[in-house]
Amino acid sequence: MSKIITLYNNKGGVSKTTTLFNLAVYLSKAGKKVLIADCDPQCNATELFFASSIYDDPDKELTGTSIYEALKPRFYGEVAKVDVKSVQVVESARYKKLFLLRGDLEFASAERYFANAINQAITENIHEKNTYLALSRLLTGLINMHNFDYILCDVGPSAGAITQMVVLCCDAFFLPLLPDRFSNQAVQVLGHILTEWIKRHQETARTFEPFGMEVFKGDPVFLGAIIQNYKVHSDGIKKSYDRWRKKIAASIADSILKQPLIKKGTNIKGGEGFVASIKDVGPLAPTAQLVGRAIFDIRQEDTEFASSTGQKYYGAVWDNWVERKKDYHDEIRKLAALL
Repeated sequence: MSKIITLYNNKGGVSKTTTLFNLAVYLSKAGKKVLIADCDPQCNATELFFASSIYDDPDKELTGTSIYEALKPRFYGEVAKVDVKSVQVVESARYKKLFLLRGDLEFASAERYFANAINQAITENIHEKNTYLALSRLLTGLINMHNFDYILCDVGPSAGAITQMVVLCCDAFFLPLLPDRFSNQAVQVLGHILTEWIKRHQETARTFEPFGMEVFKGDPVFLGAIIQNYKVHSDGIKKSYDRWRKKIAASIADSILKQPLIKKGTNIKGGEGFVASIKDVGPLAPTAQLVGRAIFDIRQEDTEFASSTGQKYYGAVWDNWVERKKDYHDEIRKLAALL
């Protein structure tokens, strides 16, 4: 069965987009047909997807329909439903079975359209009800037309209307975070935010039935947290990071796992809630961004972009990169196994 997945944290800078892109590549290489839907007006997922061609020609015009172009006719009231046949998704030049519904800076204006829909869809306003359903209809329509196995939605680090609509439209979500004070603060309020969103959706959904309008479930499953970008030494994770990891585990338990309206994956059994542990990959991440590859897919010749001499790495240095790539690949594989 096809699934719509997101990685969400109301705090930014947690490697959300990087992890989503690498998960998308992993799934596509495993034979799954995957669409990245760039729902973040910052368009970082789009930049990653087109990275190699943009690096070669930064003025190159991007192909495909943007998410804003797809939804604009609904926002403007020109149509009741988006015509998915008019939406062009782009296939990756590098990875077969990987596609993109590209981002758009103008999608920031969708904030007010979705905010109005969230506030007014509970009334008899058909226009706002259709806008409330627009994103879900678009994504499910693309699944049905292209037979995608997964849609991975990249979303901004906010609690605004765009983020709310994206998260509610998803079947499940991961929580990426860093082992630090700021991620802990974010987790402490996240459960309340999600609960309010789900509760409001349930109230709104009940008003659609008299109009014969089918509404999305709006109760994404929490698949677990991903701790990222921490430092290690010979004995394992450094103590300062480990202390924050333990604090965040307690915050996840209190803020998310105890919330009855937030569904938990079968893998979440009252423990810490962590399902993957991604160490700091150092220069591998910016190198992967330059060449438009997944981190675990970096080639030896790509290391010339990280070298101060412009020469690719050999010997023990390259062996270290190989080991770090394998560690990263193993953690992404854990995430894929939970979908």
